[in-house]
Amino acid sequence: MRILNFGDCIKNGKYILHSKFKSVHNYISNNEIVSLVSYKIGNGPNNIVLNNFPHQAEQTLVVSNSKISIGNNALEIDPIKSYPKKYIYIADISELLSKIEILLDEISDKISPQSLGFLLFSENEKFFQTSFEKAFFKHVKDSVQNITLENLPTITKNMKGVGFGLTPSGDDFNCGILYALNYLNQIMSNKFSEITEECYLNSIGSNLISNTFLKFSYSNKYYENFYELLKALKYNKNKISHHANKIISSGHTSGSDMLTGFILTIKGVLNDKRYS
Repeated sequence: MRILNFGDCIKNGKYILHSKFKSVHNYISNNEIVSLVSYKIGNGPNNIVLNNFPHQAEQTLVVSNSKISIGNNALEIDPIKSYPKKYIYIADISELLSKIEILLDEISDKISPQSLGFLLFSENEKFFQTSFEKAFFKHVKDSVQNITLENLPTITKNMKGVGFGLTPSGDDFNCGILYALNYLNQIMSNKFSEITEECYLNSIGSNLISNTFLKFSYSNKYYENFYELLKALKYNKNKISHHANKIISSGHTSGSDMLTGFILTIKGVLNDKRYS
């Protein structure tokens, strides 16, 4: 077993097992989460990617300056193996909106049926049938009627913790909003740092895993699948579908919900003549 990549936001310390899944073991220390993941999950700011993912989850994980200890296994950390940084933003607004439309076309028949994708594709409304699902659907529709920059803080507040799953759909949606606002900050003369912070503070709740993803989206720290999608949007439209599908396959609806928030925010702000 060896480390393929070590996230650049991981702090030294002793972590206790929090939750375990087929390809992810989450460990916690003082509200900080470190995730042991398989290479199929990929790199991320708090991910330790292993070439041979263990079937059994050890109860403790200890991180020091030069190694990690997982149970009785001690693995060396290679400081060079950090996720590469590259300029991935499309500065031309017309080109960006055009690429977003390509992304929409690619995911229209692949987005998770019970995700917030119905905000992008109205035909997906048919997948919400039970009383709970219909109430959820109505709350979301009422909360996200009109995405504008001014409305985003209220939208994030109303979407916080909404939905079901390990990370509720509303939290994942808010991650997409935060990533989009950071993206727009990079390409436009308008600075959205204050509204980004307000949206972040309105999104934080009691779900530790959600809060971790929200923190990194607010800090503009990418996980591999999303980073690769942004690269594809800028450099190679033929790979957009491949990387979008990898995001969609993340969790039950998490990837789809985040993509929905990202796309709606990019389109909502850029279609507002005051900012384009």
